[in-house]
Amino acid sequence: MNMKNILLSSLLVVTCFFSVTASSALYKGFDADGNVTYSDTPFEDAKRFVAPPISVVDAPNVGVDEKPEGDEPAEFKYMAFDIVSPVNKQTIRNDPDINVSLSIKPGLNTEQGHAIWLLVDGKSVVEDTQSTLLQLGRLDRGAHQLQAEIKDAEGKTIVQTRVTLIFVHNTIR
Repeated sequence: MNMKNILLSSLLVVTCFFSVTASSALYKGFDADGNVTYSDTPFEDAKRFVAPPISVVDAPNVGVDEKPEGDEPAEFKYMAFDIVSPVNKQTIRNDPDINVSLSIKPGLNTEQGHAIWLLVDGKSVVEDTQSTLLQLGRLDRGAHQLQAEIKDAEGKTIVQTRVTLIFVHNTIR
């Protein structure tokens, strides 16, 4: 009895398969207005239509981050690096905190370990920062030279700003 059920089931599956493929025909004809019409069921004056094979084209590799063999990555360069504030030859009067603002284009390359250092009169006062807004605090009276540097992970200077001269005037307390 069990073998009979297996044979009947197999026969049913094969019959269903062939009936599905037999009914999957495509028909082409024209409607009353002369427009081409396609259908999966036959209609008046329709002829069986066999569709052409589908063309398959591999997609191009657009935007893939693969690097060609032998090509070295382009060297990263800073296009602009400057002290924006204070401006050169600016006089600062009675200010308890002197703020320095920097401009970097393109932005600081932290992926390669770059950091900013700020020098006042040739001495490092801010070291190893990623901020472009730096606070110095109060400076002594007189002329001071400000300069910023971008250094790599080993401490080698990559680029420097021009020297900015400022004059600090503080009243005596």
